[in-house]
This record gives sequence, structure tokens and C-alpha cells, in this order.
Amino acid sequence: MSNISIDPAYDLCRAFIERWRQRDKSWDDLPSLGKTPEGLNTWFLEQEELQGWPSLGSNPNERAQRWHEIINAKRLAEQRSLIATRPLVVVGAEEAEPDVQVPSDPHSAWQLYRANLQKQDWKDRSIHNIENSALRILRYLRRDTSTRGPVKGLVVGHVQSGKTANMAGLISMAADHRWNLFVVLTGTLENLRIQTRERLIKDLFLPGNLNWKSIDHPSKDSPYGNRAENMQFEPGRPDRHMIVCLKNSSRLKHLIEWIEAHKIAMKQMRLVIIDDEADQAGINTGQVSKEERSKINKLILRLVNLPLQSVNYVAYTATPAANFLNEGPGKTLYPEDFIVALEQSDEHFGPVQIFGHLEAGQDPLGIVYDVPKDDLEKLGELHLGEMARLPATLERSLLWFLCCVATIRVSGACKPVSMLVHTSSKQLHHENMERAVRGFLDTCAQTCKDDEAGFRSECASVWNTITSDLYKADFADRFPGYGRLDKLNELPDFETIFSEVKVLLLKITAIELDDQQDRTYHKGIHICVDNCANNGVSDENEVRRLFYPDASDQLDFASAFIVIGGGTLSRGLTLENLVSTFFLRASAQADSLMQMGRWFGYRRDYELLPRIWMPGETRERYEFMTIAEEDLRDDLERFMRGGSRPSEFGPRVRVHPRMAWLRPTAPNKMQQTVTADFDFSGINRQTTLFHDGTDAKAILEENRTLTETFIKGFARNGTKGNGNSLVWRNVSVTDVAAFLSSFEFHSGNQFFSDITPFLTWLQQHAVDAGYDEWNVVVAGSSGQRNETWQLPGGAVGLITRSRIVPARSDDGVSIGALRDPRDLLADAMFSDEDKASDSGIKNGEIDEMRAKGGVGSTPQLLIYLIDSVSEYTRDVPSSKSNGKSRESLHAKANIVGVSLWLPGGEKKKRTYATHLTVKIPPSLVSTEDDLADTGAEA
Repeated sequence: MSNISIDPAYDLCRAFIERWRQRDKSWDDLPSLGKTPEGLNTWFLEQEELQGWPSLGSNPNERAQRWHEIINAKRLAEQRSLIATRPLVVVGAEEAEPDVQVPSDPHSAWQLYRANLQKQDWKDRSIHNIENSALRILRYLRRDTSTRGPVKGLVVGHVQSGKTANMAGLISMAADHRWNLFVVLTGTLENLRIQTRERLIKDLFLPGNLNWKSIDHPSKDSPYGNRAENMQFEPGRPDRHMIVCLKNSSRLKHLIEWIEAHKIAMKQMRLVIIDDEADQAGINTGQVSKEERSKINKLILRLVNLPLQSVNYVAYTATPAANFLNEGPGKTLYPEDFIVALEQSDEHFGPVQIFGHLEAGQDPLGIVYDVPKDDLEKLGELHLGEMARLPATLERSLLWFLCCVATIRVSGACKPVSMLVHTSSKQLHHENMERAVRGFLDTCAQTCKDDEAGFRSECASVWNTITSDLYKADFADRFPGYGRLDKLNELPDFETIFSEVKVLLLKITAIELDDQQDRTYHKGIHICVDNCANNGVSDENEVRRLFYPDASDQLDFASAFIVIGGGTLSRGLTLENLVSTFFLRASAQADSLMQMGRWFGYRRDYELLPRIWMPGETRERYEFMTIAEEDLRDDLERFMRGGSRPSEFGPRVRVHPRMAWLRPTAPNKMQQTVTADFDFSGINRQTTLFHDGTDAKAILEENRTLTETFIKGFARNGTKGNGNSLVWRNVSVTDVAAFLSSFEFHSGNQFFSDITPFLTWLQQHAVDAGYDEWNVVVAGSSGQRNETWQLPGGAVGLITRSRIVPARSDDGVSIGALRDPRDLLADAMFSDEDKASDSGIKNGEIDEMRAKGGVGSTPQLLIYLIDSVSEYTRDVPSSKSNGKSRESLHAKANIVGVSLWLPGGEKKKRTYATHLTVKIPPSLVSTEDDLADTGAEA
């Protein structure tokens, strides 16, 4: 019997359900579609005849039953995917062109682009996401802005997630709807500009209804044929014009002059400006308080304010904090008309998948390894040329790379495979690193000749140890919503790949040139040093910068590339099939941090191979930024549901307790504290890290005693709540604050460990914000299998949680998620029809569901008691037992865990900001290396 959730025969049925859900319609209405049984049966038959649907059965009952099965399968798939992905979010005042529809003509630019994506084996779901986002954005653009001023919007993507494909989708659809001039502003590197231009030309310049023309380096002195006066912009013309321009003051000035040179056509130009990597170069770095503007920002604003028939500025970035924090609405580039957060593909490896989001119950994949302090010291000496021996962790990452390339070759794939070594921004350090890496590989090659058995044993140890950390079953547990779980294959035995490892070591060079000066590729290893010092051909007739083989090379093997570099590898450049990363950089600035993450992206057909080596301090920064990014997207979702405008979102971000820590600040101005405005309304936090050191038993027992005293102080019994819970209502905020201030939290809980600013803020705004009375909930298990916690009003079973290994610190035990999202509804009072289901509840739905349950404006303190002897019972074959990322808890005593949920202040259309000073986690204090991230590469 076919699997109804993936059987292609039912694609049209699933597509209908997907469109239904995208219109925010309920699952509950799908089975009947609001029709009588007879009417529904007639509708099924009409779909078969008119829409090409498959037969759902031979009689009405069979059809209705099969329809239910398809709905249930689709619903389950959506619930699984929600664990790993985010939906499309649109925040805007109103749609300017609500009647704009998806072009249906097969010769339209959009349909041609869509067909092109299908030829490239894009999934239907991914293509639909591009179509949907392009349509939603397009409806906020305007064909005529001559009287109201330019449209300004922002599109928030995901790092390494196919942003260019989304830009091309928007351009194609806008071209079909009579926008006729497209300017794409790229970053600051010419090679990336050329890469973007060639990609867009390949994707869009297809024979159809429109005539496309690309203008390179436009200026008022452009040669005849490339001047604006040589172009046709009249209404009804099929001509479309595209310019891909570097964010360079000279290039931008020439572009503006090119447009202004054709005064007559300016009133016919419908311009769409796409600012790629909008948080780079175009952000105003002048003193805003003095109305100063940086040169590039000033020129982009001049371009945006040209007196054309239509000007629409759409900024794209995966790291948008600066776009909100730098300037507000007005005569700026602030996205005051709309903000769109793109949907995350269920095949994308983003920060949440790599580093986890324990507060939301998402474990990391377990592919990040620590670089110890001793190795960091050795690397410092290596950078200065004082030693040539690589530290052990870097040697290990190189051997892993050899094994990965060999594995991909054995699979039959013929594609480039990459390793990234990013340890410094300085070119001298790159040279010394290359020399040491080459020396290590030469030694490996010689050892393989002299002592093959010994070298084989060393490689096998690396392969077997690292592969044991992520088997197929582990991957499915940690990334359950991954869109290709059914296509994952277990990795081969080491003996199967060793012959290819030996082949790799036979030749180690940069990229060689033949007699015609064409690049050639061999079966060995290519070491590329990608920085500005290597733009030419070396004395050895080699190219040292990174160039991957193109289709004309027709290689019948997987080529291997070790890429060493700094700033040029930090943004925009895709490292193809990246399997091994050795990364030391530790910028405290949010955009630099995330954009350096070349390991984010798509890993189709080699999902079990990518590994990352970085210092614990750097990993902590990524973990922190992951939560900050998720907070930002959570806020966007809340604003969308609340109907707020983008102009209200900026102030909210400026007072966001987590974002304020990440304001770009020079190292000499940022010490251990920062003073800023904070608004904690809408906060949603849980403790996930607890004491485990020598004093842990006393601390944990004291926390339990404190909690029991707090609850007994209510002088009344708890009432039965939803699930296994007791609820005390109308508890004074004073009592809650006193409890939280006395509780001893582990220092690793970033919110709770410095809770004083929150309590200060709460004291000032409790009454105004409606936080003066709380519901206190103690939730847990049924108690049938576990010890129970005896409390006034009844008993609640202890919960079980496992610990994540390796440990986060010497005295801390990390459990990942503490909270079951259903327990956030324990104090809700639902009617029978509004009762929550037993599964599939998203954190993002809690606000709405609490409102349905009559507690939408009531803050909640949720408490658990965790069984100290919680056993980890997942069945794992004994041969793989050393690869577990979790183990039994075995804490020093039972652990009290707490969760806080506050209604969002945006619901009341106001903020509750207070000027406060908070501690910055030590790992987030800027380092000297951050200076390199603020300017050009050394």
C-alpha cells in the first residue's frame, strides 16, 4: 500500500490543502469544506473531471475516508516540519496592489523562471515558497509613487538559503506586471557582483514575452546602445532592463547619472531596487544624532528618491538587526512599508539546527567540536610563523575532510567538495597556515607510503569516532522535520573508502593552469588561499584563489578543495559541499557572526558528513545569536498576527532585552555592562541549565524548599488545571518577584542569571502592563510511574529529563527543553470546542490559544520538579552507544525548573521601556579581532 503522505498520485490533493492553509483557514473545516455529504461527493467528482484529481474511491464513503487520510497525513507532515522551519511572515500597513496575481501565461517571465527551477530539480514546495513570497512582496510595491514617495521594504532571509532565487522570483513577477527597470545592489566585492549578475542573467533572460537587456557599469558616458536614452521605457513596451551594481560610491554615482541623463524617460521608469546584503555597506555609519550620512548610504537614498514614475526599494538580508537598530522611519532606508520574513525550507540547515535552541526544545545536531585552549595557543604561534606543526584538532579536521571526499567519490557523485580553514583575517597568517597545512598533508602522504597500516589505523580511528556521533537514527531524532529523511543513507565502512583517501594524497597543489592558461583539476587536493593578495597567477603557474570547476570541465570525479582565508569568505561566497570547517573567528557583532557561518545552507545527499571545529567561546556566541535571531522572528510573527505596522516594529527591537546587547560597539567602548532601554513584555523563557558541581546538592535542595514555601504561602489549595497540573490564580506580582529574586539560577541561564533588570522593570510596569496578578502552575507527569510532589491541593508527578553531553561546563547540566508547550495552557479555561489537541502545539500559537482560554492577558509562572535519577532509555544499538548526544540525568538532587510567560506589550499598541544596565555574557565582549570585521581585509 502506498504512503499517502508522499505518493505523487495525490500531489494535486495536497496542493489544494496547502493553498487552503496558506489562506489561514482551519484544519477543522477541511474534511467537509462546508458542504453536505452529497455536496462534498459531487465536489470530488468535479475535481476529478475538471482539475485532474485522482479517484479517491468508488463510492462516497470511500472518497470521504480517503480525503480524511490525505488531510491527516498532510497535517502530520506540517506538524513535523514546524519543528524545523518557519512560515512566511508579512508585516505591513496595507497592500498597495492587492489585485496582482501570479502570471499564468507559459511565456511570462515568472512561468519561464518557474520551469527553469523545475529543470534544476527544485522541489515543488520550494518553488511554491518563492512564488508565494514574490506575490506577497509584489502586492506591497506600487506602479506609481510619484505623489506619495518611494516604497521601502525589507525581506529577511536565512543565511545561505537561496536568497538569490527569491530575488529572481520577485524580479520575474514584477517584470510581468510592467515594472521595467531593475537595479540589484550587491556587496563590496566585484567577483561576487559578477557572480550575482551571471546567475540572474542565466535565470531570467529566457526567450518569452519580454525583451531583457543587461547594462554593465552604466554611466552618462556609456557607449551608444547602453545609454538610458537608447532604452525603451514607454508603457506597453516589452523591454525590461537590469543593472547589477556594486555598492561603491563611484559606481552608484555613475548609475544615478545614467538615469538622470534621460529626463524624458524618467517619468516612464518603474524602478525596483533590490539591495542584496542590505546590512552591509548601505547602512548609515555617520552620526545619526547629527544627521550625518555615510557616503554609500547617502547615494542609495539619492537613488531611492529620484523623481521617477515608480521607485520601490526592497532590502534583502539574513541578518537584519542593523536595519532596525540604526535608524527609524522617515528620510532613511528604514522599511516602513513592509517587512517579509521568508519561509525556511525544510531542507535548510540553519542556526537552530546546527547550534540548537534549547529554550524551544530543539537539540543541536551534535556536529560542532571544541578547539581547546592549548590548540588555540599553538595556532597563535603558527600564525606568526613560530612553528609549523598543526594542533591536533586541525589535523583531525583535515583527516575527516579526506575521508569525506573519499566517501562522496565512492558514492559516484562528481561534484566539488570543500573544507574551510578560517582562523584569521590577516594575509600573513593565511600564508603561514597554508604552509603548515601543506606540510601536514605531505607528511600524511609520506607516512601512507612508509607505513600504510599505521596511517590507515589513524584515519580509521577518526572516521569511526566522528561518524558514531551522528548516525541516521540520531539525525532523524534531532532534525525530525528534515524534508529528505526518507533519502538518508548510512555512511560506509572505512575500508570501503580508504583506497580513495590514498588517491587524494598523490598530488597536492593550488589550481594549475595548462598551456592555454585554462584552469585544470586533478584527483588530488587543491589548496586555495582566498584573499586579495592572490588575484593573479603565481610563479608556479597556478591560481591560488578559489575557482570551482564549471560544466565545461566535465570532471568524472569529486574534486577536493581546502580553502584558507578571512574576510572574502565571510559573506556571499558559497563553499560548495562544505564538509569540514575549522573556524576560530569570534566577532561579537551579530551580522559578522552569522554571515561567517558558511556551514549554513543545503546539504543534499551528504547530510551526515558536515562537521565544525571551533572554540567553546565562539560556539557560545553562535548559540546566543541563534536565540536572538529566533526572538526577532518570533516578534515579527507576533506583530503580523497583531496587525501592527513596520514603523512600530523598529522601536520594539530597539528595546529588546537581547538585541540591545548586540548593538555594534567598538571594543574600547564596551566593557562588562551596557545601559539601554529595555521592554520585557512578551518575554517567554525557561531554565535549561542547572547546578551540577560540588555545591549542587545544597543549592538544588534549597531551591526546592524555597519553592514549597512560596506555594504554601498562598494559604489555599491549588485547583486542577489542564493536563497533569495544579493552578493557583491571582498571585500577587510582589510574591512572584520575591520568589524569583531569592531563587539561585545557574549562571549559564542568560536571562535568569541576571534577572535583576527584569524584576526592576516588572516593579515599574506591573500595573500599567497588566502584570500585577499572575497564575502559578505546577505541572508534571501523571505520577503513575514516577515519584510525586505533594503540594497543597494534590500531588503532581515529577518529570524526567536527560542531560546533553558533552557537558556545557564543569558544574552545569544542560537538559535542553524543560517545558512541554501544552503546559503553557494548563491554566486556560477552554470550552469543549476550543480545547487544545494533545500534540502539534507551536510556541508561536500559545498567545492566541491562551487568549481563547481566557488567560491571554495573564502572566504565568510555570514550575516543574525534575526527577534526579531520570533515566535515558532511547534504544540504540550497542555498536553506536558512544555516539549518543544524551544520557541519564543523575543529578545531585531533584531539580526545580521554572518558566516565565508574559503577554506581549504590542497587543496594547505600546511599549514599557525602562533605562537599565545589564551584564553582557563574557563571551560576547568584543575582541581585538573584531576590528578586522568592521573594515576592509588587511
